[in-house]
Amino acid sequence: MKDTKTAFVTFFPVIPNNMGSSTVVNDRFSCWPKNKKLFQISHLKKINNNKIKTIFIKKEKPIFKIVSLPKMIYEVYLYLKNSKKKILIIEGASWIFYSFIIFFCLKLIFRDLVTIYISHSIESEIRKKYFNKIIFYITYFFENYIFNKVDLATTVSNQERRKIKKLYKVNTFLFPNSLEIHKKIGKRLINYRYVLYSGSYYYKPNKDAIDELNNNIFPILIKKYPNLKLVLTGGGLDKKYPWLINKNIVTKNKLYNYIRHAICMCVPLKFGSGTRIKILETLCMGGIVISSKRGIEGIDLKKKNPPFIYEKKNHLIKKIYFVLKNEKKVRKMAISERNYYKNKYSMKIKTKEFIEK
Repeated sequence: MKDTKTAFVTFFPVIPNNMGSSTVVNDRFSCWPKNKKLFQISHLKKINNNKIKTIFIKKEKPIFKIVSLPKMIYEVYLYLKNSKKKILIIEGASWIFYSFIIFFCLKLIFRDLVTIYISHSIESEIRKKYFNKIIFYITYFFENYIFNKVDLATTVSNQERRKIKKLYKVNTFLFPNSLEIHKKIGKRLINYRYVLYSGSYYYKPNKDAIDELNNNIFPILIKKYPNLKLVLTGGGLDKKYPWLINKNIVTKNKLYNYIRHAICMCVPLKFGSGTRIKILETLCMGGIVISSKRGIEGIDLKKKNPPFIYEKKNHLIKKIYFVLKNEKKVRKMAISERNYYKNKYSMKIKTKEFIEK
C-alpha cells in the first residue's frame, strides 16, 4: 500500500479518547497500515500533526458541525490529491447527514476514490425511536443512499447485517466493534463498593438506562446494602442522589480503573443499536457484566453467568444481590474468560482480516 493514502473521517472527538466510539475509531486507526490521517471534528481540543487534523468547533451542536464540513472536505482533498490510490473511511457514529455531505462532495472531486462506510449502529432505528418523523425519514433516506452508494459498508454484528439487508437491500461486511486493552489499571480510586454505568446522559438510550438505575433499581438495593454506590461516567447528568458518585467525563486510564474495581458494570438498556463498547471493555478486562438482552446484543458470548443477562427488573436486582454475595467467586470466573474476549474482539486481528478480505 505504498502509493495508497487513507483518510479517516469522524464527526466527533476521537483524540482525546473519551467515549466508546472514540475507543473503537482510535484503535482501528492505530491498527491500519501506514500512509493514513485522521480528520476529526472536535469541541474538546485542537490537535494537529502529521497523523491528525482537527476541525475545531466551539460547541457540540449540529449547526457548528454542518458549518465545519467544507473545511473538512478541503483538508481531506489536500491530503489525498497526490496519492495514486485514495481511500476514504467514514466512521458512522454521528448523524448520517454529515457522512452524506462528505461522501457526495469528495466523490465528485475524486472519481477514483474508494469509499468505505463503517457503520456503528443503524441510525434510522434510533431516530425512529427518539425523534420526530421528519428527522426519521431524512435519516432513512441518507442512510439508504450511503449504504448503497459506497464501495463497501460494514456492520458490527450479524443481527445488524440482517437488518440492513432487510431495510436497504444491500449486503454488508461484518466488522465487529473491537479494541485493544493496553492501559494500566492501578490501585482502586473509589473506596466504596459500587456498581458502574458508563455512557453520556445526552444519548437517549443511556438516559433511559441511568434513570432506571436511579429511580427504580438503587432505591431497592440500598435497603439491603445501604453503603452501595452507583458510579457514573460519561457526563450530562446534573441530578443528585444519596448513592450517586458522578465522575462525568474521565480519562481512559481512570475509566479502566473504575471498571476493574467495580462490583459490576450494570447495563439496563431498553433500546439500543450497535455494540456496547463499555461491555466489551469490561469483558476483556475480566470485569463482571449484568445486562439486559438488548444491552448485550451483538456480542458473541463464550458462556453466560458471567456475564449475567436478565429480562425483568426483579431479575436484575436478584443478579446484583448474587454478585454482591459471591463477588470473589464470580470475579474469578470473569477473569478466566477475559482472554477469549481479548482475542475474539482484537482490533489488530479484525483489521487485518478486513484488509485481507
